Amino acid sequence: MIKVGISITKNKLKYQKLVDYLCSLVDIKNKIQYVFLPTTQDIIKHINNLDVLLTYKIHKEYFNYNNNIKWIQLGNAGVDDSMIPSVIKSKTIITNSRGINSIPVAEYVMSVLLYLSKQISMSVDFQKSKQWTQWDIAKNIYTLENKKLGIIGYGAIGKEIAKKAKAFNMHVKAIRRLQKNKSSAKNIDELLPLSYLDYILSDSDFIIIACPLTLHTKHLIDRKKLNLISKKSYLINISRGAIIKEDDLIKYLKDKKIKGAVLDVFNTEPLDKNSELFNLDNVFLSPHISGNFNGYQNKVIESFAENLLRFIDKKPLKNRVCKKRLY
Repeated sequence: MIKVGISITKNKLKYQKLVDYLCSLVDIKNKIQYVFLPTTQDIIKHINNLDVLLTYKIHKEYFNYNNNIKWIQLGNAGVDDSMIPSVIKSKTIITNSRGINSIPVAEYVMSVLLYLSKQISMSVDFQKSKQWTQWDIAKNIYTLENKKLGIIGYGAIGKEIAKKAKAFNMHVKAIRRLQKNKSSAKNIDELLPLSYLDYILSDSDFIIIACPLTLHTKHLIDRKKLNLISKKSYLINISRGAIIKEDDLIKYLKDKKIKGAVLDVFNTEPLDKNSELFNLDNVFLSPHISGNFNGYQNKVIESFAENLLRFIDKKPLKNRVCKKRLY
């Protein structure tokens, strides 16, 4: 009997619906026992007896009690806050739900590109002021066609952003740490190694941060890198707040050294109500929602179900996290 802990909802009714859905995907009777774990304390209480855990984050307390759990799947793509020393040293297999939010994140990116290029904020101001400002708005509108989009990080999210941007005939270039075969360079004009970061920053109208947060990418975008960005360019972060040195960015935005920024993620979340970011007129903020959508948990279950079948059949699991690279 395989014991599987489920900790992606605190609602018992929602849990039962998710388990029912999981059972419809993994139809193996009398081989799996599911355990409802709504809180961290519940996980700590039961983890000694679990073979598998589905959760959103690994807390250090889990591995104070048992480091022999065979496999943990995370219900999100980002794993930086779960890769604690005890997890890295353990033999536990860690997988994530990479890919399930690539479409909503890419749609978010395209929505803000259109928001910026079509001067939607100016139309909102018109509606509030009731002052007819057609030509004031029109002279600031531009098309996305032939605009240069630079993507830092070319994983599932980066690829989906590139695909959608090419539909608008944008010039798309991206950098990634690991260079693979050229067949993966679909929907992109330039696919480059990490050493081309300065080129991406200095030669893009829109810069998208889509790389994972690791020891190598923390504060990747600091004062020196911000200095490379054109005064006419936008910086968009949909990955992790700590990839940007936030104080440096605030200074550059206040001094109008870059055109603006779109931030869905922050160094500290929730974002402090006293943050200077709230007072800047060249920033668009959202509360870490670019990857969220109605039905997200069902997608988590679908990803988990596929791996659970592989686990039962002793096959390699998909989306396995490399503990050395932390993604």
